[in-house]
Amino acid sequence: MKLKDNKLEIAILVVAAVLVGGVGNLFKAPVQKAIQNGDISFEMIRPKSVLAALFDLGGREVSRNYVNPFGNKKSEEKTSTPNTEDKTKQAAAAAAKTAAKKAEDKKADADKKPETTVNVVQADAGFRAGSDDLTTGSGTGAGGQLAQDGGPGAADKSKTDKDKKSMTADQWRSLVLGQPTKENVNKMVVAYMDAELTDGEFYGIVKELLQNSNAETQSLGLSAASSFYTAPAFNVVASSYDTFGSDMQTKAMAYMLGYANAGRLGALASSLKSSNVEVVKLAAEIVVKGYNSAKEGTSTSQGNRYRGDAFVNALGNYTQFTKIFTELAASSQNSEIAGIANSALSQIQSGVAAL
Repeated sequence: MKLKDNKLEIAILVVAAVLVGGVGNLFKAPVQKAIQNGDISFEMIRPKSVLAALFDLGGREVSRNYVNPFGNKKSEEKTSTPNTEDKTKQAAAAAAKTAAKKAEDKKADADKKPETTVNVVQADAGFRAGSDDLTTGSGTGAGGQLAQDGGPGAADKSKTDKDKKSMTADQWRSLVLGQPTKENVNKMVVAYMDAELTDGEFYGIVKELLQNSNAETQSLGLSAASSFYTAPAFNVVASSYDTFGSDMQTKAMAYMLGYANAGRLGALASSLKSSNVEVVKLAAEIVVKGYNSAKEGTSTSQGNRYRGDAFVNALGNYTQFTKIFTELAASSQNSEIAGIANSALSQIQSGVAAL
């Protein structure tokens, strides 16, 4: 078929193409004109009223949540939802930490409170000081005459509110005998000076220390007794003298010779009235030694001038013992004590009578 034979068809196609192009240009012209004039905006629609500012999102942060449409929804929910088990563990840890802090605070408060630990020691009635050991005969108050100042404390033995809060005699005994240290013994001496312990309680503990088999414990007992120059102190040392070793006897004798002093002869006079033979024997021995020292113009032991001790040792101070030894020799029911009194009287009678 030749081109000439298809003139009609070609004409139809040309006309159709011209029509399509014309229609396209017809719709394209307004759009291009609108773009050129800026009438079309590709921004998000906003209100044009005065309230636009209230709904304006300019400058604000927008929270976005990107969801993967191809992901596992269960795993996403698990990730986004907090683990309940983890929360439980965290709460338990916080509670434990709070409880531990409270316990530490409570312990700190408890550490601030003073405490006294006492080891209980079973009592031995055989070591208790008897009435003969503690007889003063001089009417002194608690503790009699103190080595330092003549008296350990108030004579009134009534328990005040302060005394009631202090340790009892049994507690002191358990502490000193359970832990026999110099510090504990010194504390007991101070308690006795403050009238927290009676003569019987204090010297009962001292006697147990002196009759202990340990030399160091005996020395602590002698240290406690030698804090005082009283009849009870002399009696408790003298009654234990035979149980001491040679070193302890030397120390004990040096202490007892301190009674050969004008201000302490009254304690010796009281000790001579004891029913304990050892006490009377040693008291008479100290009287005779003191008398001989005074006769020779010497002194067995001088007191401390700075603390006010009466350190004079003169023959005139021994006249009182003539009567005491005479009565003991005549009326004592113990033949040994009567013999001691006679011997001592014969040694001092002639010199004292010459005064």
